[in-house]
Amino acid sequence: MASALWRLDGVTMPGRGRPRLDRLTAEIPSGVTAIIGDSGAGKTTLLNLLVGFEQPGTGNVDSFLDAENAPPLAWCPPDDGLWPHLTVQRHLELVAPHAGVMIDSILRDFDLEGLARAEADRLSAGEAARLSAARAVASGARVLVMDEPFVHVNPAREERYWAAVRTASEERRGSLVFASHQPEIVLREATHVLCLDEGRLIWQGPVQTLYHEPPACDVARFLGPINWFEDGEASRWLGATAEGAVRVRPEKLSLDVSETGPHFVEEARFCGGVAVADLRHETSGARRRVYHRPVSDSLRRGMRVALRAALAGLLAILVCGCDGSSDGPSVQLPVSEVHSRSLPAEEGFLPAPRAMTFGPDGMLYVLDDAGRVLVYDSEGELARRWRMPESDVGNPEGICVLRDGRVCVADTHYHRCVFFDEAGEFLGTFGENGEGPGQFIFPCGVVQDSQGNVYVSEYGGNDRIQKFTEDGECLMQFGSVGTEPGQFQRASGLAWHDGTVYVADAINNRIQAFRDSGEFDRIVNRAGSADLDYPYDVAVQDESLYVVEYKAGRVSRLSFEGEVIGRFGSTGRGENQFWTPWGLAVNSQGRIVVGDTGNRRMVEIVP
Repeated sequence: MASALWRLDGVTMPGRGRPRLDRLTAEIPSGVTAIIGDSGAGKTTLLNLLVGFEQPGTGNVDSFLDAENAPPLAWCPPDDGLWPHLTVQRHLELVAPHAGVMIDSILRDFDLEGLARAEADRLSAGEAARLSAARAVASGARVLVMDEPFVHVNPAREERYWAAVRTASEERRGSLVFASHQPEIVLREATHVLCLDEGRLIWQGPVQTLYHEPPACDVARFLGPINWFEDGEASRWLGATAEGAVRVRPEKLSLDVSETGPHFVEEARFCGGVAVADLRHETSGARRRVYHRPVSDSLRRGMRVALRAALAGLLAILVCGCDGSSDGPSVQLPVSEVHSRSLPAEEGFLPAPRAMTFGPDGMLYVLDDAGRVLVYDSEGELARRWRMPESDVGNPEGICVLRDGRVCVADTHYHRCVFFDEAGEFLGTFGENGEGPGQFIFPCGVVQDSQGNVYVSEYGGNDRIQKFTEDGECLMQFGSVGTEPGQFQRASGLAWHDGTVYVADAINNRIQAFRDSGEFDRIVNRAGSADLDYPYDVAVQDESLYVVEYKAGRVSRLSFEGEVIGRFGSTGRGENQFWTPWGLAVNSQGRIVVGDTGNRRMVEIVP
């Protein structure tokens, strides 16, 4: 998976009537990322945060831009941000990093050569937009951030200008982050997408996944029309038998005129690459609208038709009964019951769980994004709660109950670990901001071994594991940032078992094992074994590993050799589904509790 450019953690931006952004947690990877949503969804606010034009009201925005060999970023704001007294050519000359930049070529790419001597305040809206984009390209920046850059440009020429941006970014091996409300642009230009609606992050992930395998109908429509047949409807409308919902994009659905067709056309419209028809099913009288490939003959009211879904469109459209993995069919975890519960409300909003662990006494300790520690008894009742000393900057991401009964919390955005007693009384801290021994950038995972030593994982450009005494004295460190064996990209959850430390190496999509001496042992899910998709947390129970996968929305149980024993869940917002889960805990009876963060609930899986 691509490395992160930015990470946003629980970001809220106040607004009139409702927040402009509402507790948004997301990562912006390198490559091409689109921010899509209607007007007022929060796209501009999000981009403003990325470039530092605004600061979050609450939460945290972390930047990992590398400015070593080029300017870190160039920004095309919605008002173009031009200098009104300067000419078009002077705009490019001032930002060009060296004389070798081909100013004349960039002017031609954006059809500005005839306006080179014109001052910016004389330009039309479309010309100003092209100049803003040309200036960004001329800067040589490795990351371009663009807020609907060509919305005022002649549509017939727009693709040419996008091609110029794309080519420049590819030549310098750079990244592009842009906002748009047009699905066709996102599909053509982006590989990753964030979907916003009224300030809330609805979905994030690969564009192709959202287009071909969307988790829900309302999410699918961010990338254009879709035919979503609920459970049982496929038989009526498609003549196909399927368990669960079926999703078919318009290019996979044909509408054939047939004297024996089971549907009547009530209205039909040709819309270019997609046609729309309102149909009535003859036998049941049911009505629905379908989006399909245009037909050669004009459709008229009263015609009999049949719907045909392309085979390729039906191979992967069952929402229920598959886990969305790419490594073939997998064994499902044996499950007898599944229960979900919300966390206690906090000042008018519903907090989301993050990390969790079981204590030796069977109590469940939970961290949430309201800066609280919640403790539940074996019956699932809230026994006690307390607050972190501070949480305005961000919230903690790791928790462990030590063998002496103290609770150790990785206080991520305060660069420290915090000790509490069993009742929640503050006892002290260890660590501070920095990259040296005993210091942290963003500590996020914590676990204790049988000798009492405490291991803390860390991300934020200084990814590593540090080993401490029970009192917080640093003993050693191991690992570094990178993609090689023994290196990490966002070292996350930790587990310890029989002399081995297991690390969820999230962005590298793997679990790594180290001896507790710090010596690298192995990559657990080596080539040919289990595929993992952004593993965020790991636990050990019953001589096996339990892994929660942030991107795949599932729990995987693996052998210590990396073979899949069973899996449960898929990405979504329904039953038996998870949305960006952060943490999990497993007790001695095999009871699994998942922090279903994006769905703001805890899910208990009973074997």
